[in-house]
Amino acid sequence: MQLTYVEIQNYRNLGNLELSINSDINFIVGENNIGKSNFQKCLSNIFLCKQFSKEDFFDETLPIKVKFRLFLTYEEIGLFDDLTDPDDESSIEIIAEQSTPDDYIQYVHSQTGEAIKNSLIKRINVITYDSLRNPKNEIDFSKTKGAGAFLNYLVSNYVCKNPEVGFYKRTELKKVKKSVSDALSGISAFDRFNIQPSVEENNVELLSKIVSLKDGNGVNVQSDGYGVQYNLLIILALLEKIMDFCKSKSDDETSFSSLIILDEPEIHLHPYLQRTLIADIQRLSKGQDEKFNALLREQFGITEIKAQIIITTHSPNILFDDYHKIIRMYKHDGKTTAVSCSNLRLSESEEKQLYAQFMYIKEAVFSKAAIIVEGESEYSSFGVFAEKMGVDFDREGIALIKAGGAESVKPIMAMLDKLGISSVGVIDKDKKIEKNLPTQENLFYTTTMCFDSEIVKYLLKGRKRAILEKIITDTNLNGLTKKFQKKNLQKKADKFKFKGLVIDRDIAINECTEYTKMYELLCVTFFANEKGILFGRTIAENIDKTDIPPCYKRAVKKVSEYARAN
Repeated sequence: MQLTYVEIQNYRNLGNLELSINSDINFIVGENNIGKSNFQKCLSNIFLCKQFSKEDFFDETLPIKVKFRLFLTYEEIGLFDDLTDPDDESSIEIIAEQSTPDDYIQYVHSQTGEAIKNSLIKRINVITYDSLRNPKNEIDFSKTKGAGAFLNYLVSNYVCKNPEVGFYKRTELKKVKKSVSDALSGISAFDRFNIQPSVEENNVELLSKIVSLKDGNGVNVQSDGYGVQYNLLIILALLEKIMDFCKSKSDDETSFSSLIILDEPEIHLHPYLQRTLIADIQRLSKGQDEKFNALLREQFGITEIKAQIIITTHSPNILFDDYHKIIRMYKHDGKTTAVSCSNLRLSESEEKQLYAQFMYIKEAVFSKAAIIVEGESEYSSFGVFAEKMGVDFDREGIALIKAGGAESVKPIMAMLDKLGISSVGVIDKDKKIEKNLPTQENLFYTTTMCFDSEIVKYLLKGRKRAILEKIITDTNLNGLTKKFQKKNLQKKADKFKFKGLVIDRDIAINECTEYTKMYELLCVTFFANEKGILFGRTIAENIDKTDIPPCYKRAVKKVSEYARAN
C-alpha cells in the first residue's frame, strides 16, 4: 500500500492541511515550528490506531479528522473487501475521525461511510524514527523491544537452532559463584535480605549480555559518536518492524511493504554521510540492496521489500536533485499550508532552467524569501551589500541564489512563487533589452548594461576614484599600469555603448588623469575581464553603503520586506 493524499483538520497547528504524497520518497521542508513533525506524528497516530490526546485538538469542540487515500497493489485489492473508489479499484479513500479526547479513532470508507476495522489499518506497516530516540538505550543484544530487538532475535534464533551447545563451564562458574558469595556474606545488608550471586541458566539471556557490537578500532558502539549510532538505529528499527510483521504473517506471504517516517535523520551526520544514509535507505526501500535482501530471505523468508519514505528535514544536503520530491510547509494568512512539488506545473523551458540550477536552489526551499542574481560577481557581493545596509540574510531567512544567467532568473522566481516563497530578481539592462523583459515590482534592472558598468558608473558619479582604483589594485597589483590593447578596447566600447570615443592606441588606466569617458571605459573593461566570485567580494568589501547602486539597494530592501512579512 502507498499513501497518495492526506487532508488534516483540527490537529494541533494543522487546521486544514492537504497535500499529495509521492509513491517513493518525500522531503518535507519548511521553517522551524511550522508543523512538519506534527504532520508525521499525526500520520503515525492514524496508522498505529493510537488515540489522540487532549493536546492534539486545536479546538476541543471539533473533531480531529484525517482523510487519506491509499494506492493498492494488485495483490492488495480486496483487502478492504469491496470498499474501493468507485472509479478505481486500486484506490481507497478513508476518513479517520476522533470526536473528543475521550473517544477513540473511528475509520470509515469515505464514499459509503462503512466502518473499517483497526486491524486492517494496522496492515500498513509504519516505521517511525525521530532524533529524540536514544540509541544507547536500544542498540543492545539484551533488549527485546526497540531497535535492539533484532539483535536479540539473532542470538535467540541461534540458540534455538543449537540447543545442545554449551556456552560455559558450569564447574568453573560454581567456583566463581562461591568465591563471590563468601565475600558478600560478610556484608550485613546482603545477609539481611539473603542477596546472593546467581549464574544465568538461560542461554539467550546469557549470550545477549556477553555479545556486544564494536567498531573497527575495537571500541564499543555505545561509546562511538551519535552519527554511527543513529545510522545503525534507523536500519535496526526497520528490521524490528519486519520481525513484528513476520509474527502474524501467513506462510505464503513473502512480500513486505512499509511506510517509513523519518524526522530529521541528518542530525549528528556530516553532509556526505547524510546523503549516503538517505541513498542507503532508498536502495533498501526499492529492494536494490542485495545483501539486505539476502538477510531478509535467510532470517524471515521475505523475498521482496518495498517502502514509501517520508522525511522531515532541515538539511539541503539530503534533498535529491528532483524538485518533485519536495513538500514545503509555510504560513499563509497565519495558517500552515503546504505545497507538493509533484503537483507543480512548469513550462518545458522553465523546468529545463530549474534542473540546470537546482543544486544552487535547494537551500532556498527553507527560506522566507529569496533574491536571485545572474552571475558570480553579484552572488559574492550581495550578501556584503546587505550587511552594509543593515540586512542580515541569514537572520531574516533570505536565500541568495545564483541563476547562472538572466534566462534562469524568471523560471526560478516562478518555481519559488509556486512554493509560496516571495522572491526578487536582479537582471542586467542588456538582458532586459535582449529578452524584452517586463517591468514589475519584484524585478530590478541595472541602469547601465551590467553589474560591472553599474558599479563603475556609480563610483565615478560619487567622485570615488580612489575606491575604484583600490578595487583594481586589490585584484591585480599591476591593474593600473597594465595596457589594454586598442582592438579589445574597441570591442568593449561597442558592447557598452561608448559612442564617439576615439581609441587610437593601447592605453593603461593610470594614463588617464581626469574623469573622462576613456577612463570609465578602461575601468569597465578591467571589471568585465576580472568578474567572478573573488572579484565580486573585493568590490563589496571596498565600497560603502552610499556607494551601492540604487537598483541593488532597492532589491535588497524589497526582499527584506518580503521576508519580514512572512
